This record gives sequence, C-alpha cells and structure tokens, in this order.
Amino acid sequence: MKSFLFSTEDERGGVMLCDIDTLEEAVTYLGKRFSGVIRVEQGKDVWSIEDGFVFVDKPVSPSETDSLPPVQAAQTD
Repeated sequence: MKSFLFSTEDERGGVMLCDIDTLEEAVTYLGKRFSGVIRVEQGKDVWSIEDGFVFVDKPVSPSETDSLPPVQAAQTD
C-alpha cells in the first residue's frame, strides 16, 4: 500500500492510500478522478502542472513519460 499527497487548483486535496505503485500511474488516476489536480507527491518525487515529473532518486528519460496522457485542469465557468 502506497500513499500519494495531491492538491487541486481550488486549494483542496488529500492523501490517497492505494495499490498503485508509481507516481505516473497515480497522476493519471487522480487526474481522472478529481478535476483540477495540479500537484501529486510520493515521498520526495513530485509531479506538478508547472514542472512535470521531478524524481529525486532515479533519472527518468522523457520517453518514459511521453506515453502518459496529460492531466487537464478543470474548466471554470
């Protein structure tokens, strides 16, 4: 079981405890589940809408994240 912290553009968020193994999978899942996700953290590794994926302990080549669908911000009226 892993935990991921997430934030949304309306200053909400929380902790997700789940069987998802990677930050990339968590970003995809949370982006579908909640509108306006702007940041997801797992330990020191972070994804944000501004900076993309930042991995502290392992290098990631751009080709590894190219296949991930983009997370879209919620539409505002």
